[in-house]
Amino acid sequence: MSRLVSFRNLTLGAVLLGGLALGGSGLVLAQDAEAPPSHPAHIHAGDCATLDPNPAAPLTNVEPRLADDDDDDAGDNPDNAPQGILTAAPVLVSDSEDVELAFDDVLAESHAVNVHLSDEEIDTYIACGDIGGVVIDDTLVIALHPQNDSGYSGIAILEKDDDGNIDVEIYLAEPAGDTEPAATPVS
Repeated sequence: MSRLVSFRNLTLGAVLLGGLALGGSGLVLAQDAEAPPSHPAHIHAGDCATLDPNPAAPLTNVEPRLADDDDDDAGDNPDNAPQGILTAAPVLVSDSEDVELAFDDVLAESHAVNVHLSDEEIDTYIACGDIGGVVIDDTLVIALHPQNDSGYSGIAILEKDDDGNIDVEIYLAEPAGDTEPAATPVS
């Protein structure tokens, strides 16, 4: 009887190992799904070329825009399923309200919006934009340029709030993938 149990255990072990070798890596990948990107952002003194590494004010992390379960804006897509052209580059978003810096003070001296790779790699900058330009109705839109060959670019919208402080929205496009889109037929 013990020989039969040993044979059955060996057979079962071989089947499990074979299954893992052939298709188990997909199971491991499904369990180890990558967390969505989260990039810390700050307003720093100085400009992008001479940035003070100590932030003047933190901003909300730049992350994928996902509708909350209670979000009325979820509309027909409550599960955050991709819609439209699926080759479009993902856009990451940050919305920081009541940043503890005076709008006029930030414009009076050199400041920049800086986006970092991650909390773990805070010294790696991926996008930066100098704060300056034409202010219309207490709103300033600045470009965010790639840093360190990251490929990330976007815009930041700085708005003077009722207290004279800054509200900042960031829209950051992820770098284009290594794959080229399929050719479009010529008509």
